[in-house]
Amino acid sequence: MDNKTSLPPIDLVIPMVFPQDPDWQREYARSSGIDATRNVRFRSWGTEELLVQCCRKYMPWLRTIHILLASESQTEFLPGVKDLAGCPQVRFVFHRDFVPENLLPCFNINTVEMFLHKIPGLPEHFIYSNDDFFPLSPLQESDFFQPSGNSRLLPCQHMDEKPYPDPPNIFHRFVMSGLNMVAEDFGLHFTTTWLKGGHSMQPMLRSTVEKVCTRHADRIGHSFTFRRTDRNFNQYIFPFYQHFSGEYIDHVPTRKYVGPNADIGKIVGIIRRDDAGIVCLNDHESIEDWEQRAEAIRREIAEKVRTS
Repeated sequence: MDNKTSLPPIDLVIPMVFPQDPDWQREYARSSGIDATRNVRFRSWGTEELLVQCCRKYMPWLRTIHILLASESQTEFLPGVKDLAGCPQVRFVFHRDFVPENLLPCFNINTVEMFLHKIPGLPEHFIYSNDDFFPLSPLQESDFFQPSGNSRLLPCQHMDEKPYPDPPNIFHRFVMSGLNMVAEDFGLHFTTTWLKGGHSMQPMLRSTVEKVCTRHADRIGHSFTFRRTDRNFNQYIFPFYQHFSGEYIDHVPTRKYVGPNADIGKIVGIIRRDDAGIVCLNDHESIEDWEQRAEAIRREIAEKVRTS
């Protein structure tokens, strides 16, 4: 990994949504009859541009950052990102560029994730991330991809088998469904346990994503819904396949998870750490002081990016 010129390109993919966009609101209401502003799953913490700055600062070896958006109107909420020069490049990718027309407009990220391999120009090696994962100290290519014994560059990940939640919620159910869909390819089935990796940025191989989507095209095709339901699969099916096939390196970068019960002081302390790694600043409908929390997060990350 020392000879950087020999490394293949590595891209980053981040889906984003800006519910304050009036065009997006109208399209959501027209398609669903529901006021999207009342759904906390869509709320923006105003940290999206800071996330891009963090990725460029702490992961400068990336070739391109692909930001997945519903349509052009969403770009108005990333004014400082539009014309960024240098490396990594930032590229807006609209749903129509890779999601089939008959599924548009699409407001379910689980459906969008089933077409990651269709993103134009996406290389074999890429990292999929949520918009609440912040790299907050320097990360290396080898944190995400390392050569195997035959020198093939494989994604890094680690999974443990743990008890399956009882009772399960909607998320647990569709993850378990996807786990068993992929496990069946290897003669396995899970009932009382499941596989868990860290909630963090996920390196993937585009060829693996395509293989899984092709092999299970019928079942995946029947999983698409307007809103998230337990019929869906999500992007976990791809690292599950990497795990069962052995196409991975057992390694993960430093990472920290900030849940809904963390107070602002603890969050600030984690952000300020020199070895913070990847920090998940997870949103949840139970967070009542989210606006104050978001303000503190914006202030601390902006200061860190400026001074570190």
